[in-house]
Amino acid sequence: MVSLMMWCSKVVRFGFAVLLGGVLLIAPGASQTGVTTQGAALAVAQDAPRDWGRDLEWFEKSAAAGNAEAQYRLGLFHDKGIKTDVDPAEARRWYERAAAQDHGPAQFRLAVLLQSGIGGPADPQRAAGLYGIAAAKGIAQAAYNLGVMFERGEGIQADPTIAAGYYKAAAEGGVGQAAVNLALLHMDGRGVPQDKVAALAWFSVAAVAGTPGAAEARDALVREMREEGEN
Repeated sequence: MVSLMMWCSKVVRFGFAVLLGGVLLIAPGASQTGVTTQGAALAVAQDAPRDWGRDLEWFEKSAAAGNAEAQYRLGLFHDKGIKTDVDPAEARRWYERAAAQDHGPAQFRLAVLLQSGIGGPADPQRAAGLYGIAAAKGIAQAAYNLGVMFERGEGIQADPTIAAGYYKAAAEGGVGQAAVNLALLHMDGRGVPQDKVAALAWFSVAAVAGTPGAAEARDALVREMREEGEN
């Protein structure tokens, strides 16, 4: 029988891969699968083109006129190479302008580029600040990324208690890996009370979300708790 610790080890490795993968997934030209950007569908104007990727010229004019949603969308075009060449530096420039107008998804995307050093110098401290702002707007992936930064001490002082809080917010927002990471903190008693029942609950949340390794970790913990109860 595979031990719980072995499963947890696999899940932890996956969790860190998700952070790196998250950066890669939303790096210029890559797929956006699995990335949460709630609120990205804010209205631009009534005369906006139906196809977001169709009329680049319209978005360039609207963005230049100061429309924050158009600036964000133009950043995405350059980020993803939609109707134009992939240009992370240009994407970063438009994200900056939209973020300065308190546009949450732009703040999140800019944070990703700042954390990874794509399109310009890396600045993990500023990335953490922007993740915090975006997380406060309900962007669950921002809360997850910030939780990982606090857990690992990446550019900021490591603090598992704060990490746990952001993992909880992200898990409640639908990020399954955040639930796994929170379960592991409860298993270890880092930043939260050591509590197998709580760990089991969060592994279950992650399993329902389809997070790889979560169902196996949950089942292994159930077996361990059952064996402990029999002894």
